[in-house]
Amino acid sequence: MDVILDSNIIRRDLKLKDKNFDALVDYVKKTNSRIIIPSIVLKEVNGLYKRLLIEQLKDFSTSRKKLDSTLLSTSTPDFDFIKIDEEAEKYIEFILKKLEIEKSSIIDYKNEYLPDLVDRAIDRRKPLDGKGQQFRDGILWLTTLDYAESKDDKKVNLISDNPSDFGVKGGTNLSPELAKEAIDRGVEIKYFQTINDFIKNHASVIEFINEKWIEQNVNSDIVADLISGVIGEREEENIMEYLDLDSDQSTTGAINKTGHSNCQLLSFYVYEMADGVIFLNIEYQLELEYEIEIAETIQKDTSRMQARYITNPRTGEVDIDFDYVPDFDIDVDYSNKYEYPLIRGTIGIEIRNRSITDITLKDWDWG
Repeated sequence: MDVILDSNIIRRDLKLKDKNFDALVDYVKKTNSRIIIPSIVLKEVNGLYKRLLIEQLKDFSTSRKKLDSTLLSTSTPDFDFIKIDEEAEKYIEFILKKLEIEKSSIIDYKNEYLPDLVDRAIDRRKPLDGKGQQFRDGILWLTTLDYAESKDDKKVNLISDNPSDFGVKGGTNLSPELAKEAIDRGVEIKYFQTINDFIKNHASVIEFINEKWIEQNVNSDIVADLISGVIGEREEENIMEYLDLDSDQSTTGAINKTGHSNCQLLSFYVYEMADGVIFLNIEYQLELEYEIEIAETIQKDTSRMQARYITNPRTGEVDIDFDYVPDFDIDVDYSNKYEYPLIRGTIGIEIRNRSITDITLKDWDWG
């Protein structure tokens, strides 16, 4: 069953370093299928790569000028020899070679799509609902339908990290509206949000890999370090921002990860390559402990009665009166509060001859 890729799948990992790309190529080989790239996806990836290069070269140029203004006897080399169009062309060649995509697997869209797309935009029909601006998603969808219709089995997989337009909010299935449209066309479109979801759906059963084997062979401390390693200053600011404080309390900005953590295995799946290499993907939930300094404003009442002497001009007698003088002192008390954020992380593990040869963090999110 062939697989159609959207541009956002490539955009997430421009160098295609994720092992799941290797697993995807392995899947199409074992099933005599193909990876299909619509021409609009390839054009979008090409444009994305050019814009990224231009942006990074501008940043580099700015840094270079600052460095040159500081140097006294040397200057940095000129990088005008970088040709944007040539680099983008080589990048497209890299993608096609990495995913083993032949030219026959690059499919064009039809000019006849325009009336359909206009109607969808006017009627706010998926994938052009909402503001009716998802024009390229509409082209991708119609291209997918046509391609599935051209296949003998009338089936195709679509992988696109665009669940709001193709899928169901919070789910991984094709939206009911699009699913009905596919049925009406006599085709079946299986939708996946990520390659990870696709590989998980086509997971293998490896008898020796179970929770006990994982507990004995996967070091939980290494897992905790990999997942907690994504927490930088910005993430720590988020932790402090959502801290439950009283109105007279505030954070000082001092935050410290104590080192205490609790790592819990949630789920796992296995994919076995044709050459016997095993990819094990494990989802963990990690609880971290943070010590956060809190400043509490304490207001002390220092109000007093102040004597006021009044001399009677007629008799010369002195009268005493008392005035209430409101006053207060502000003091700040410092203490520590502990917060326990939860992080979900997916760990990718490569296994050869029942031994772990590589372990990486593939994805993470709060919760």
